[in-house]
Amino acid sequence: MNKNKIPIAIWVVGIFFLSTFLIGWTSNFSSPGFKTYETIKKTRENLLSVKVACWYQSITDYKSFNRTIDDVISHLKETGTDFIFRAFWKYKVIPETCSDLPLNQRKRCEKAGYSYENFEKSVNEIKKEIPFLIISAGIPTERIDVNEYDPITGKKYTKEELWEMALDPGKWSIKNPKTERLITKEQFQFNRGKLLGFFPSGWKSPSDYDWQNVSAYYPDITNPEFQKLQISWAKKMIDSGADAIWIDMLFAQARMFYELTKNPYHPAVKESYKAALKQIDEIHKYGREKGKYIYVGGWTNFLEIKDKNGKLAYPVPDFDFVVNMIWENEVKSKNLFEGRWNTFFRKVKKYLGDNTLILVFMDEAATKWQDQPLGIFSQYLNRTEQAKFLKIADRFFFEKRKEFKLPITFVYPLHGGWMGSDVEVLSFGKFKVYDSLAPEFQTYETIKGLAEKKYLSGIGGKKLGK
Repeated sequence: MNKNKIPIAIWVVGIFFLSTFLIGWTSNFSSPGFKTYETIKKTRENLLSVKVACWYQSITDYKSFNRTIDDVISHLKETGTDFIFRAFWKYKVIPETCSDLPLNQRKRCEKAGYSYENFEKSVNEIKKEIPFLIISAGIPTERIDVNEYDPITGKKYTKEELWEMALDPGKWSIKNPKTERLITKEQFQFNRGKLLGFFPSGWKSPSDYDWQNVSAYYPDITNPEFQKLQISWAKKMIDSGADAIWIDMLFAQARMFYELTKNPYHPAVKESYKAALKQIDEIHKYGREKGKYIYVGGWTNFLEIKDKNGKLAYPVPDFDFVVNMIWENEVKSKNLFEGRWNTFFRKVKKYLGDNTLILVFMDEAATKWQDQPLGIFSQYLNRTEQAKFLKIADRFFFEKRKEFKLPITFVYPLHGGWMGSDVEVLSFGKFKVYDSLAPEFQTYETIKGLAEKKYLSGIGGKKLGK
């Protein structure tokens, strides 16, 4: 062997191992805990390519409807669902497992599948069959239960600790613009609690309010303890398999204080808005730590907080998707108000650009069915009218998608969504949640047909707007 070739060979081998080491070393910064710009860009493009979004709440309650998880999977496959909106919704306290509950509550929990364990099992089964499906879970900003606990640390809160987290406008000396009097904590909690059903309907005024005898409080998003608790809800959903987190009413506190003070830079508005932005960042951060990009979405009411020149007072949230709802009168009249939607989509395009998925749906009712579009849709419209309205809405938003070249998707009410506490037309004669397969509604085949048309039309991805 030529002795001159030995050093060259050694040099080549050395370079090879050095390259391998460097590749392996740098890969630690790109996988799994760190997402490069290109990876994030590709991930967001996947979201923008969503063709069919369905509201399926929840993917765990199939036993109540005499179904199996295979039935759930069939519904999702038959409709070609790409994105499940609010597949699991944290409103009341969610136990780790139903076996953690007293015997008298355990059976009901199992039928509803209302535990983190059941959610994780359902996600795993669904992902075996539909691996690229985006499953979103929902967490509230408008409610903390009086029996709340932290699902990450296991800490159980006392009522006194939770009452400390409850929103008090007096913290910023907020006044009622009509009376010029300070709004007390009890007054505010009474008004919110009455709207959301946190206490007996017999309470008629703030003087009746007793914080120790309610089921929930309206929290303060600027409270550090509530911030930690809300992020723990999100973390637990992510640990259980959620791909996306929908945060309900995230900017509501900032918006309420803006309406009360008429000052976008009032400390109450500023601190509330800043706290909301932080929650989005924290969820994105946790996703990165888990080696997964987590989509975060919420309402668009942050677009209403403007300065005296009509410009947004604060930075646009780093949302991956936003949601807006069809109005009650639009459902009742079976007619979408084009001027209203044109204004909205122009505003979204101006401030959010075209890289944020826009979901449009019929929101659920809290108590009275007349108060929200899903209640009116299910109770006021008959089966034929419901099917017709779904076609009208789907076509309308499909056309707006093309017109504005925005990723707009109408969310089909496949299963779930509370129709109202006082509803008379029930799914299968006994459930107050909407179900498209129920004989009272029978909109499932309509949804299947509309979903099929979306795939045939090439909606989504690079064909957007064509």
